[in-house]
Amino acid sequence: MKKLITLISALLLGLVAMGQTTVTAPSQNLKLQLKSAAVVGGDVELTFLVSNSSQNETVINLVGGIYQTGMAGSVAYDNEGNVYELSDILVSVGNKSYTDQYSAGSFPSNVPVKCHLLVKGIAKEARSLTKVKVCLLAPELNVASAGACFEINNVSFR
Repeated sequence: MKKLITLISALLLGLVAMGQTTVTAPSQNLKLQLKSAAVVGGDVELTFLVSNSSQNETVINLVGGIYQTGMAGSVAYDNEGNVYELSDILVSVGNKSYTDQYSAGSFPSNVPVKCHLLVKGIAKEARSLTKVKVCLLAPELNVASAGACFEINNVSFR
């Protein structure tokens, strides 16, 4: 009986671990901590903290869904296979208004800055975002290439 309970516990822990939210960063000098994911009307708002762990204050541009040629825009994928990009993705740094293009801010060394990403028109049957790519430019941190993105995986919102 103890073996059965141990086996069931191990399986449940494995399932929980597979569904956990994970984050990868485009640079060792940047960190992202997801604070919340909430349904707001028919949209989903992600709130997160971005920290610059370099020695110097730097300007970081979050890129919304609309982007210039050659630059990746932020994008989200839900658990139902829907893709949200272009004008469906808005970003905001600090207290700035949402934009589908660029939102920039000065990020002091080792001071987290609150940021937001809004996924507009989320499908009613969707329960989670399987992947969110929050793209950015931070030339002072050598993050200037197309496709530099934080990746947030497995974000539940319902």
